[in-house]
Amino acid sequence: MGGLTIWWHGKKLAHRQQWSQEGYHNMAGIWRFQGIIVVLLTLIVTAAYGQGGQEPTRLTLTPSLSLGERYDDNIFEDPTNKQHDFITVLSPGIRVQYLPTAPTLGTQFDFNYRANIEFFADHSSENNVGHLLTLMLDSPLSPSLQVRVRELLLITDNPLSRDERLSNPTGLRPASQQQRDRTIHNEADGRVDIGLGGRTSLGVRFANLIDDVSVPEELDEFRYTVGTELGYLFNVARNSRVFVAYQVSFETFRNNGIVPSVNADAAFQVHAIGTGVRHELTPTLAVEAGVGYSFTTSDAPQKDGQNGVIGNIKFTKTFNNGEASLGYIRRFTAGGSSGDVVIDDTVSANASINLTGKLTARFDSNVSWFNFQGVTTRTSTSNNTDQRFLSIRPSLTYQILRPWSVSVAYTYEYTDYRDSTIANLSNNRLFLNTQYALREWLVLGLSYRYGTQGVHGNVSPAGVSDFTDNQVMLTVTASPKFRF
Repeated sequence: MGGLTIWWHGKKLAHRQQWSQEGYHNMAGIWRFQGIIVVLLTLIVTAAYGQGGQEPTRLTLTPSLSLGERYDDNIFEDPTNKQHDFITVLSPGIRVQYLPTAPTLGTQFDFNYRANIEFFADHSSENNVGHLLTLMLDSPLSPSLQVRVRELLLITDNPLSRDERLSNPTGLRPASQQQRDRTIHNEADGRVDIGLGGRTSLGVRFANLIDDVSVPEELDEFRYTVGTELGYLFNVARNSRVFVAYQVSFETFRNNGIVPSVNADAAFQVHAIGTGVRHELTPTLAVEAGVGYSFTTSDAPQKDGQNGVIGNIKFTKTFNNGEASLGYIRRFTAGGSSGDVVIDDTVSANASINLTGKLTARFDSNVSWFNFQGVTTRTSTSNNTDQRFLSIRPSLTYQILRPWSVSVAYTYEYTDYRDSTIANLSNNRLFLNTQYALREWLVLGLSYRYGTQGVHGNVSPAGVSDFTDNQVMLTVTASPKFRF
């Protein structure tokens, strides 16, 4: 993605602690690049603050340090040879927030970084350092210039830490999701809207996706997207506009030892041309809809010339105490770990509502149909077959007292392989967490995580097996806030 693309040039970090000197240089390069981005975005925030202070704003700096002890009864998520261990986790971090007192007005900036340094009591070869970085910027730099940026960078060895996503889960990477190997996941999305005068505007979009895994059954995927949109505001009061748009995504892959089908790791591009409308039906109900045509280009015959109609529609309802949305999208994308051209049809539903003031409920779900195009070779254990994927993720948070809160979250996922020779997969995750603030800046936490995967059939997908896993963790976190 434009200025936010992160890529590790050269070799990956070597297994576990055996990091090469080149790996250290590459890691340093990533953080130097991130530092430059943060400085640039800080300058944007500073510029926005200096434009007159029409709305009161607050800058909050929160350094943090967490020390935890975790017990894991199946650190390798193995069905038979379970290995348990105690893991000491040291997590330094920092969060920078710049928010207006009126949330809907002015520049909003949120940068959050945390490292997880893990020390295993009995399996010291598993010691590792993980990283999580999130970034959000939404800034009206001027009446005719709006900037929006989101980014997530996740580097981890821990399978249960891979649930962080900007986009919906897909179930297309079951092997790397289970195995305890280092993965790098980076999602970034940005948009700049420029007023051209009158009611006409020009939007420029840039995005990227990086999935760098260490398992031979899956391909590494690198997606870069650029696009432009010409819009016309036909109803100022309701911020309603029509637009025409074009974008292209560049998909490239790298194999890790096993190529799932002929020319699966060949690159291809997805072109999309369309038109659409954004309209507020009522002050609290908005709709966005579009329709277009998409086609692929590639040097690989089975990936070239795929084409069809694409579209999307999304309704968003705003309440006094929350928000809910329902959407559908049809598009061409890559098959993730298999590298094939796929028609992706996804229905998603999301809601976040404060029910009683102390009780907050959240619900996220999606159902996706993946129709693989032009696949010429398929093995009995390959994942490049038509699939249906279901994900349901409800959660509740209850603020018992001002210093004491509890939360529960559950995730259910099911992958249905349309090829009857491949076993279907079900995944369950249960998260229980309670926190008690000893001081405003000092929090004691206790959490429990349960994970299980079921294989429903005789032949499981490559690199995948059933398992159960339990984790219990006690943490103490110091996070003083400094407000400016």
